[in-house]
Amino acid sequence: MLASPALPLDAFKVAAQGIASALSEAGNCAELDLIFAGRIERLGYHSAGYLRVFGEGQFHGAGYLFGQTTPGWAERYQSQHYSLDDPIVMAACHMSAAFTLNEVAAPSRNGASILADSRKHGLVDGLCSPIRAGYDEVGLVLLGADHLLELADYQRFLLQGMCEAYARAGLALLPMRAEPPSLTQREVECLRWVAAGRSDPQIGMILGLSPNTVHAHVEAAKSKLGANSRAQLVLRAVMAGILRSGPSR
Repeated sequence: MLASPALPLDAFKVAAQGIASALSEAGNCAELDLIFAGRIERLGYHSAGYLRVFGEGQFHGAGYLFGQTTPGWAERYQSQHYSLDDPIVMAACHMSAAFTLNEVAAPSRNGASILADSRKHGLVDGLCSPIRAGYDEVGLVLLGADHLLELADYQRFLLQGMCEAYARAGLALLPMRAEPPSLTQREVECLRWVAAGRSDPQIGMILGLSPNTVHAHVEAAKSKLGANSRAQLVLRAVMAGILRSGPSR
């Protein structure tokens, strides 16, 4: 199996230069894909697309929202329900740095099986860039390749920036989605301690509030973010960018 062709670092720098401005000129997703394809093809990638993992309050099975992959693979992936066992989907939810299909899928039994199938369709390897954009939106940009990828840190960094620009430009072209209601300062304070696993009475002791008052703040936050449980509340708050780190103890 072939490895990445040796490309000068300047090739990646040239491809990344001014990409956000260029993508902003696209009037629709088809134009966006053409612009982005022109940048990545010179770097050895044959396809690119944004896969939505979670958004609008539900999981989407890693379906393509815009862009594309090798012919037949997206349909095969969905028909086999691969997203249920795909370590790539889990990595996109938990990781922030870019990674390759081979790095994450190959060491896993389920991942290796999926990867073997994708290679039959011409998707030998690919760069995956996790995306967090807007409220409740988790996905990844996949740059497909017909060879194994060997990327220097500098190349990986520039590619991730390009993928981020592509994803945000594409999402901006989709119909507007409502932003989440803002939480009060008290609701956010309580939510931080909910994320740390504290009960209402414990949070009340920390913040100098009664357990009933804490409970009211937590329930208000659940209502605003459309969450049915405390665990779901924390997940949605993280996805919305409301929670970034746990409170200091």
